[in-house]
Amino acid sequence: MTKKNLILGTILIVLIALAYLYQGPFQDWKIKSSSPKNFLAGVEANIISKIEIKQNVNDTILEKEGDKWKISGTKDFYASDSMAANLNKSLNDLKESKLELISAVKEKKQEFLTDEASGLNIKLFAGGNLIKDFIIGSIGSDYQSVYISRPDIDETYSLNLNLLSTFSQPEWRDKTIFSSTKDKINKLRFQYPGREFNIEKINGEWEGNLPYKFSVDEVKIDKIVSLISSLSAEDIPAQDFANTGLEKNLIIVEASGEGIDNTLMIGNDNGEELYYAKKADSDNIYLITKEQRDELNKKIQDLR
Repeated sequence: MTKKNLILGTILIVLIALAYLYQGPFQDWKIKSSSPKNFLAGVEANIISKIEIKQNVNDTILEKEGDKWKISGTKDFYASDSMAANLNKSLNDLKESKLELISAVKEKKQEFLTDEASGLNIKLFAGGNLIKDFIIGSIGSDYQSVYISRPDIDETYSLNLNLLSTFSQPEWRDKTIFSSTKDKINKLRFQYPGREFNIEKINGEWEGNLPYKFSVDEVKIDKIVSLISSLSAEDIPAQDFANTGLEKNLIIVEASGEGIDNTLMIGNDNGEELYYAKKADSDNIYLITKEQRDELNKKIQDLR
């Protein structure tokens, strides 16, 4: 190989190396350097102790209690397990999310619903300290992203997470009244004004044993057991016992068994064919349907 060919070969190798660097690592660096800094990148889900959610005049405050999120200002209401799991996942995903600049014009924030007046204002706290304050706007055209901003900036960004499905909830309070294993229930107690009767599963079959022994229809009892083991409210009313009738013990149904003690108290209707109900061990007030109430309002002859 001549000296000239050696020089040309070296130049070719250098050019190939430069081309690779330009097309590969340099372009990656260029893209990363031009990408906006994710102002949510420092979020650590495990240290978030409180979340404030505000839209217009509606405020919701969630406070962490163990693995659950309690709705602040309520007696004993928590977000459902599925809501809590979705919330924790979204908080974890925030630090890995990517931002894309959409607008740097303050006046356009209203168009993307990222201004304080029309957006969903989120504040994250850790140990009593505010660590993140941001606004979720409308959903992106791909239905997988949202527009996002902060109260103190003019810019609006696109975030590659659908945070609206997580933080925009019409009702944060869990409507679940009971959630237990149906097959573990082996005793039912029905109490009404002036009468009471018990039904118990003995040797795999249901039979009445109070105030006297009586036979029961297995299909009818199975419907009641299914209802009282997995009961969800139709709605949650104002938490005021006035006019609920819950203090009158109109209907009390207790389902018990292995690790289960589901006692439900049912009161008056609310004028819209929904009935006030509560658990014996909680002051939370729920509304159940007329059909649910009627399934638990039984006489002995109804179950034969």
